[in-house]
Amino acid sequence: MNFEQWQNKCAPAALRLFSLGRHALVEALRAAGIKAGDAVLLPEFICRDVLASLHAVGADAVWYPVSSDLLPASSPATWPQARALLAVNYFGFPQDFEPFRAYAARTGAVLIEDNAHGFLSRDQTGRWLGTRGCAGLFSIRKSLPVPDGAALLVMDQGMAQSLAAPLKPEGAGYLPQTAWKAGLRGLPMFGVAAANAMTSAVRLSRRLRSGHGIAPPDENAEREIPHPPQPYSALMANLETLDVDREVERRRALYHGAEDVARSLGIAPLFAALPSLVAPYGFPFRTELHGAVDEMRRWARKHGLELIRWPDLPRALERDLPAYHRGLWLVNFL
Repeated sequence: MNFEQWQNKCAPAALRLFSLGRHALVEALRAAGIKAGDAVLLPEFICRDVLASLHAVGADAVWYPVSSDLLPASSPATWPQARALLAVNYFGFPQDFEPFRAYAARTGAVLIEDNAHGFLSRDQTGRWLGTRGCAGLFSIRKSLPVPDGAALLVMDQGMAQSLAAPLKPEGAGYLPQTAWKAGLRGLPMFGVAAANAMTSAVRLSRRLRSGHGIAPPDENAEREIPHPPQPYSALMANLETLDVDREVERRRALYHGAEDVARSLGIAPLFAALPSLVAPYGFPFRTELHGAVDEMRRWARKHGLELIRWPDLPRALERDLPAYHRGLWLVNFL
């Protein structure tokens, strides 16, 4: 299956392409009629840069709690009133949608499926993630080694009629170095070693210049989107060459490999099992064993991957969140 066939399977959704998922969320909120002063309901476990999309339309964030297994931690009957709400498919695993449907039915809120991590994943019924709400968000650049790329699928007819015209792709993209790094990793025999060496050299240079090998969280991330909304010029050409089935198989094989290593180190995976229709964004886990983290990092580097902390939390939530939301690691399969 190729990208066009994937898109057709998502029909009758209206599709818009963007550079970043934050722009896709802005358009979803605008098409839903969200205006200044309206409340948007978000999970308390989410990246801070999502707030930039709310800031772009003048909306205010309100929150629902998230349990250690990444499900809602309270009844939707107790959630604050909002005109739209975000249901997140963490790491490409399908979120239980029933609490969100119940809330939307009770309040009339627009249900948006944040599927930034779940491009190419399906739920247990075979339905593609990102197509279960009024609209779905995809951050394609987080799954594929492309300079940028995000998508908005709109299932609600009223929202679809309110969408702005498609943007004309242009430019080299948000992070043009992503493509050549992927090309380097793909070289036979020594590609992974060469890519790791290049990454180390770049980080050493950055540390010498700024004191940080890895850039710290952007102080403006909650208010500014750092790139224009137009996707880069070759996005569709690259997507047309995508072998969907092969990419899903690659991700699932990496997950099983990471899971085997984790269990040998005494790490319990965050998810009890990998469902048959999930294309995992990465391998998430929690542990306080520093030696185990080091071993997982070595396994990731051996496969040309990175071990990262996730997420950079909104500043308003950092102080009061449960401890289990502070210790999550992710082997990123990009």
